[in-house]
Amino acid sequence: MKVAVPDGSGRVIEVLTDDKEYAKKRASEWAKENPFVERGAKLGKEDVSALGDIPRGIGAGLVSAVEGIATLPAEIIDAITDSEESSAEQIRSFFNKYKPETSTGVGEAARFITQFATPGGLAVKASKAIKAKKAIESEGLDATDIATFGIADIAATTPDVETLGDFFDAGPTKRIDTEDLVGAELAAASLANRLKVATEGAAIVLGVPKLAKFGLMGIGKGAEALADTDMAKEAARAIKDPNTPFQDVGVKPDFENPTFFEKNIERLQKTYRKYLTVQGEAPDRFVKQYDAIRLSAVAAQNDTARKAVEKISNSIDFVNKNEGLFNNFDKSVALKTLNDYLFAEPINRGGVMLSREQVRDAAAKTLNEIDDIIAKNTTKDLRERAGFGKLELSLFNGAKEARDAIDGLSDGVQKLVNDNFVNQKVKENVTKIIGDNKGFYGIRLYRAFKDKDYVPTIDQQNNAVKELMKSTEILGPNLSIKKEGEARTILANMLKSGFTNQKMNPRSLVEEDTLSGVSQGILKPRTLDNLPAVRDFLGEYTGAKDVIGRLDPEKIRIRDLPEQELGLKTKIVETVDVLAKQVAKSKHYKNLVDYNDRLRAEGKNGFLFDEIPANTPLGSYTPIGMDSTTGKIGKDAIERFGPLAGKYVKTEHLGAFENIPRYFDMSNALPLYSTFLGLKGTSQIAKTVYSPITQVRNATTAAFYALMNGNIGNSQALAEAVSTVLSSINQRSKSFGKTKLTPEDIKDQYKEYIDLGVVNTNAKIGEFEALLNDAVDSTQYMPGLAKKGFKKAQNLQNGFAAKLYQGSDDVWKIYSYQMELGKLKKVFEANPNASIAVSDPRNFTEFGAVIKRGEGLTDAQFEQALKREAAEIVKDTVPNYARVPEFIKRLRQLPFGNFIAFPAEIIRTSGNVLNRSIKEIASESPEVRSIGMKRLVGMMSVNAAIPSTLAVGAGLLTGADDDQIQAYKRSMAYDWDRNSTLIPMATDKNGKITEMYNFSYTNPYDYMMRPVRAVYNAVENGIEKEEELSKIALDASYDSLSEFFSPFMSESIITEKIFDAARNRTNFGARIYGDADPLGLKSAKVFSHVIEGLTPGVSPVEITADVSSPANINVTFKDFPKAIGSVAGMDPRSSVTKQGYQIDPMQEFTEAISGVKTIKPRVNRVLYYRGLEAARQVREASSIFNQIAKSRGSKSAEDITKAYITANEQRFKALRDLNMAVEDAKTLGFSQNDIVKPLRQAKTPNLNFIMAGKFNAFFPSSETISFALQGNEDKLSNPLNMRDIATQYREFQSRPFRPKAMQEAQNVRQLPVLPAQPSTPPVEQSEIEPAEPASLFNRGTQALRDLELRKLLGID
Repeated sequence: MKVAVPDGSGRVIEVLTDDKEYAKKRASEWAKENPFVERGAKLGKEDVSALGDIPRGIGAGLVSAVEGIATLPAEIIDAITDSEESSAEQIRSFFNKYKPETSTGVGEAARFITQFATPGGLAVKASKAIKAKKAIESEGLDATDIATFGIADIAATTPDVETLGDFFDAGPTKRIDTEDLVGAELAAASLANRLKVATEGAAIVLGVPKLAKFGLMGIGKGAEALADTDMAKEAARAIKDPNTPFQDVGVKPDFENPTFFEKNIERLQKTYRKYLTVQGEAPDRFVKQYDAIRLSAVAAQNDTARKAVEKISNSIDFVNKNEGLFNNFDKSVALKTLNDYLFAEPINRGGVMLSREQVRDAAAKTLNEIDDIIAKNTTKDLRERAGFGKLELSLFNGAKEARDAIDGLSDGVQKLVNDNFVNQKVKENVTKIIGDNKGFYGIRLYRAFKDKDYVPTIDQQNNAVKELMKSTEILGPNLSIKKEGEARTILANMLKSGFTNQKMNPRSLVEEDTLSGVSQGILKPRTLDNLPAVRDFLGEYTGAKDVIGRLDPEKIRIRDLPEQELGLKTKIVETVDVLAKQVAKSKHYKNLVDYNDRLRAEGKNGFLFDEIPANTPLGSYTPIGMDSTTGKIGKDAIERFGPLAGKYVKTEHLGAFENIPRYFDMSNALPLYSTFLGLKGTSQIAKTVYSPITQVRNATTAAFYALMNGNIGNSQALAEAVSTVLSSINQRSKSFGKTKLTPEDIKDQYKEYIDLGVVNTNAKIGEFEALLNDAVDSTQYMPGLAKKGFKKAQNLQNGFAAKLYQGSDDVWKIYSYQMELGKLKKVFEANPNASIAVSDPRNFTEFGAVIKRGEGLTDAQFEQALKREAAEIVKDTVPNYARVPEFIKRLRQLPFGNFIAFPAEIIRTSGNVLNRSIKEIASESPEVRSIGMKRLVGMMSVNAAIPSTLAVGAGLLTGADDDQIQAYKRSMAYDWDRNSTLIPMATDKNGKITEMYNFSYTNPYDYMMRPVRAVYNAVENGIEKEEELSKIALDASYDSLSEFFSPFMSESIITEKIFDAARNRTNFGARIYGDADPLGLKSAKVFSHVIEGLTPGVSPVEITADVSSPANINVTFKDFPKAIGSVAGMDPRSSVTKQGYQIDPMQEFTEAISGVKTIKPRVNRVLYYRGLEAARQVREASSIFNQIAKSRGSKSAEDITKAYITANEQRFKALRDLNMAVEDAKTLGFSQNDIVKPLRQAKTPNLNFIMAGKFNAFFPSSETISFALQGNEDKLSNPLNMRDIATQYREFQSRPFRPKAMQEAQNVRQLPVLPAQPSTPPVEQSEIEPAEPASLFNRGTQALRDLELRKLLGID
């Protein structure tokens, strides 16, 4: 007997007993052991992600591999002993408890690959290790390795592993059916099946890599063969011909195109060159490239200083945090000691005057002693715990590297005094200030001129006043400062007007006003040497602990630890920066003069002239550095522009040499707007650098830069690139691959990459850095809070996350550089007489228009020339912020666009890749032609072959077809997915797509194809909807332009949030707050919506607003922490997304480490919202007529009829789109019942008609008609031509939404139907029930209404 006991949750528990009390007790116990979980909180089969199934498959594969190995000896024993009980099966039952279940084909594939690859790989590795010990040489997989792999396959095989023989149900590898076998027979059959699986696996291991290798070789050889054909060469030459429209694809130097100046006479072409190319106002591209070379030289020196400072910081902070070796007092002493070593000054210690050399030597000794303490108290594990490789902890080495960099640059500045443009006074100052201070020199820099918010303390002011008055006593009663007010006025003027060294405050590496002041600032006498209190008043940056008076030696003030640390770091970095800029500027001017001379020697047009060329229009040439008021070249101009001063250039190019600002700086326009720019930059850094998924995507998408240029295959170059970048990021050293790079090798390589301009040029990072700099350097709205926050964000740019984001980009740039360098070397290895056209300005200046081996070039010069050319190719064909036109950079200050520099670079580099490949194919050298053809194949692969191959291949593997993809994109996808490349990942048993991946997120060059796909999709969708050709053409043009300009014109991240709050509606139509919400709740919802745009992606929580929380603000976990919670056993109800879907934990984990996010077609949910949208559109369409008809003013019958026609046309479009969505849902495999249910819940109008594919026309209500005809004291009567309205109604009513599709369906139904087979399931019935017969009363009422209507319409 069973007793049924309800548990209160809707379940009924049946207990096998006749005792009711026992049944209640047992049912209660069972209910506690098995708590009720409602469906929404369960991870159903449809919630399982194919992406999340991959780690499950890997886990199942590892368990299965161990299971196979464990059961192998058991099966052998079972076969020998002929036992009836299978010990192998008992072992399998144990492993089945711990084996993750997979639900998709992707998961199964991951499982079987792992099951065999793991033991097989370990076995082969062990085999190679044994052979290495025996000094047996082997290349690739030899027979021993394959045999080893086969044995591992035998061991890892489990009974659920199928073979190709099973799939085809034939062949030697078809497994033995073990279903009815037991004992020894079962064991023998299982062992035989293991052998079949291993045989097939060994064949695959042997064959697939060979086939892949031959396939890649075939593509490469095919590209080479095609490049060598006459057709390819002639086609490339035709495209390259100046008379063809392809000539201007990409960009090229002036001397490559003799008609350059003539072609750019027209104003439009000049405007294009000025604003939309990196050349800007420069005479040609090489002049601009020389400017970039100058900046790269400065950046290389600054990187050295930054790393030295990091090494110092690591040595103090790392040990201090982990071991507690230093307290704050000791740290202060360490900073003072560092300052004494770097910038030693004579000091009076105990009545004994110590020289600078003595101070420096004593500091060096102390630093080494501190390093010994660090080495003794820091274990190897601790050194390597925090990151990649070995971390060097040494205060002395860090300080020495910084000092060496400063001294090297000081030598460079001293050499400048030999130039004629430096006057005698400047030469003397150089010798006095820098030459005589070598080993001790450091720039004087003050917070008063670097930080606009700096205010000296009262004590600093009083000390400065006292010192200023006392220091002038020796000048006599007439010149000395006697009144305190006079001294304060002088000090106030110092703060107000600046000081000699104000120009030493470089805002960034590209600000020319800073560079122009360098030769003035550091070369002029420092008049504050004997006024330490005044220097302290101005906020001198120094690592010294005490402020000591000079006239009256005493301790004036003690600096606190943060001030001391900031002062030391700033002084190191700024000293290197200013000296590097001075040296680089002088070299830059010399380079331009040499380049101009080379152009003349090559018979080309120069750009610098000693005199105005003859027969030129008045005002077309202007001398560089001319004072606009006096018309003369002053001393300051000579010192600033060196050999360029007084040279005549075309007036249109003057700005490129004098660096005259040409663009309005919006950051200084309004305090509120500069604050907005800071928010824009902060939101961009939060959603990129501090988003784990975006970090991974940045690394994976950058691989396409190399592939775009046909650079693929050199794994060692990639390993070295990774080693170099990671070592630079974290100040650690470790090598990958076969080549072991020393720390010095890595350091030298990275510095060379910076100097060549290959690295540190990420387009996205460059943009948000510029935005934050704009904000920090401008007046702020709420200056205290805003500037503090933006400075914090600005400092985060130098944090580990920002370096990692930049580094993942740099890895592929270095890889591309090494590949391009290798290709150039191979050209000359194959043909020593080969030549290549130069694209680096230094190569042109030094060697001419082409590079040839020999002809005066030493091996070192030849190697350097090839390195420059390889770097130039990378800078031309890989996104590079340094190559973004200034006009495009300035667009960052608009409230629109996210990372606009990046799509601009995709456009530029795509054109350059095409242009370079065409030039290379047109070369006379077969090796160069091969490079060009491979580059062209790479470009075609990235833009077409790879996306289409993935889509087709995934469709074949999953059973999905393109019709389903197009149906989803047309009616169900978000706007950003509609013109993307969607790859099906999983389907159900009926072939319905259950998961897709947007490949466009992986391919950065997808941006170039989106406008093309937008045109294609618009045409296809228009044809499918049977729209008019004019509308199809209009939609295609609009969609294409929208896709192209979207990155430049769409709302930025923070702008969108602010605009959403202002209009109380998101771009998806959702409201931010309700009209009935109280003011506090409205404010909370607006705040939470805006703050989401500034919340870093790495944040585990998000801020929401609801009335149930304190202050209406609530902090909730994001999906990833919820996934962790669900695995940890938290309440299943807490692991549901905001959209109400159950979280698949493995999906969240896989997304976090792979950067891949998949799409699940939520068709039911989409149809529900499409139904709501259609209902709204139908109401709005009706209002078009009602507003005209009910107008209280005069409206003609024709106006009302037109309004009626327009209303039905709009209604027709809305319902036709919904009908299209219905048909697309059917294509996606949804039944009619599945479709009707959400539409009915949405109260979709005219549902029967929509499902039938026909239009139910709008007809005005009798109330509207009566109101329109009514006339009184506050309303005129509006006549209605009911006959015309009725005619239009009959034309609209029951019109097919898609006549051609309906006719085709009817033709199909008219075809003879074969008798149904018994196995055919019955046709599914719709949930739409036929209307019930109306009652007699209802029929009478309707008849009377129809009669009235007919009278109004004038119908018999």
